[in-house]
Amino acid sequence: MADIKIGIKRTGFPVKIGEIELWFDSSIENLKKFFNIDKLAAERLEQTKKMAESIVLPDEINEETVKAMDEQTIDDAFSVNKEFIAIQYDLIFGDGTFEKVYEKYPDIMALEDVLEQVGQAVAQKVEDMEKERHEKSVVKMSDHLKKKASKK
Repeated sequence: MADIKIGIKRTGFPVKIGEIELWFDSSIENLKKFFNIDKLAAERLEQTKKMAESIVLPDEINEETVKAMDEQTIDDAFSVNKEFIAIQYDLIFGDGTFEKVYEKYPDIMALEDVLEQVGQAVAQKVEDMEKERHEKSVVKMSDHLKKKASKK
C-alpha cells in the first residue's frame, strides 16, 4: 500500500542580515512571541538582572567617565547589553541565531542597530501579510456565499 504524502508549507519569510539568511516564522504561535519580545526578553534576562543591578554607570558616558570606571564594570555592562541583544535575536529567529550572527559580525553596536531595523521591517511585513490574508478570506467568503446562493 502506498504512503500518503502531503506537503506542508512553512509560514514565514527569509530575513537577510549581511550575508546571513535567517527565517522568520510568521505562525500565529510565533507572532504572539514576537509582539511580546520585550517582556519575554526581560523574563529570560532574570539571571543577568542581578549582575545589571550591581553595575553603577555614570549619567553621562564620555571619555572621562569611561576612564574613571574600572575594567570589570565596563565588561559587566557590555555582557549584560550583549546578553539582552542575544536574547532578542534568539526569540525572533530561534535559539542560537545570535551566536551565528555575532560570529560573522562581532560588533555588538552594529547588531543592536540592525535589531531595531529588523523589528520594524518584520512588523511591516507581518502587517502586509495580514492585509493580504484578510483580502483572501473576504474573497473566499464571498465565493462561498455566491455558491450557497446559487444552490437555492
